[in-house]
Amino acid sequence: MSKTVTVDFFYRNELFEKLQLWMIIPTATQFNENSLKPDQVREIPTGEKLAFYVLNKNQSLHLNYEIELYSTKNEKKTLTDEEKDFYLRNTILSPINKEITRLANEITYQQKNDIEKAHAIFHYIVDNYRYIYPPISRGVNSFLEVKEGDCGEFSFLFTALCRALKIPARTVVGSWAYGKMNAHVWNEFFLEDEGWISVDTSMAYLQKRRPFKYFDSSLITLHWKNYFGETEGQRVVFSKDAEIELLPKYKNDEEAFTLNPMLINGEPFCWGQQSLNGRAPYLQPIYVKFEQNDDLLSTLDLPHLFGTWEIKEHGIKPFLDDLKKFSLIIALLTMALSFIFQNFYLEVTYKSMFIIFSLCFILRRERIIIFSIFLLLMSLSLLSTLD
Repeated sequence: MSKTVTVDFFYRNELFEKLQLWMIIPTATQFNENSLKPDQVREIPTGEKLAFYVLNKNQSLHLNYEIELYSTKNEKKTLTDEEKDFYLRNTILSPINKEITRLANEITYQQKNDIEKAHAIFHYIVDNYRYIYPPISRGVNSFLEVKEGDCGEFSFLFTALCRALKIPARTVVGSWAYGKMNAHVWNEFFLEDEGWISVDTSMAYLQKRRPFKYFDSSLITLHWKNYFGETEGQRVVFSKDAEIELLPKYKNDEEAFTLNPMLINGEPFCWGQQSLNGRAPYLQPIYVKFEQNDDLLSTLDLPHLFGTWEIKEHGIKPFLDDLKKFSLIIALLTMALSFIFQNFYLEVTYKSMFIIFSLCFILRRERIIIFSIFLLLMSLSLLSTLD
């Protein structure tokens, strides 16, 4: 199976005479003559390159690049003192305060080393918080209060609790490596000489409490405990931490306005007009600054805030995904007709289609055990019909 995907990102300034845009430049990106060039590029503490663009009205930013599926194997195994300080910093979404420090010590008082402490934090979050989307409010302070949030809040809390114990940690912002705008956020914590270790508390929660949520999706899933230390290898990264400082300096609008502002720690926050002390809440994959225009700001939708992206798999995977959907439709249709007309050929057809459907899941490595059992049962049923 191919380990690369193609990412296609597009943003168009349709509303404003001018807007500013920041995004991490993927390492695979090559600018051709027709590409919009960034006005400024600088390296940030994560080791990535942050680009700054100015888009005039009706001007577009379009990036299309091939990239390997994300893995921590090639990440560095040691951190400089400056990098450690960066990944231990106190932020608005992942604050390090007395309450967080007390909670972190309470969770890990029996653990002896950093990996045991991180593991205890993983279990604590999975067992004590509930996944909902969309969240009522962003940030750890709200999450601690309502105990409900999405992948962002699960990740912000893990980052904060690790950092309170002096374990370098980061909130990784990215996407599932298939389909359109399948955003996701997870964590990594750092162990000296071992490097960055992946943790996904929100996926662990969903696989533990709602194991059939992704039953018919194109997402490979793991047993919930395995989300401490590994991922399914089906992700791309947009930014290797949240709250990245924006340069040129981001100046908040004094009279920021949108019809439906998001909440951060219970306080209204207008995306595209405000920052968190000069930092983007997160880059997924961009952050923007609009001109102040109350009439236009009231018409904003997701493409204006985040742009759009689509990720296409390579090799046989897209074919298997299409075949999976096609075979299921034919199987259900012919099964219904078979029950009505009691027809031998219809019965053979729907059972054969269910076999193909199961094989597609197995070859894509999705729910292998379940669909292997289903494949066996359907194969036996087909043989019985043919006899």
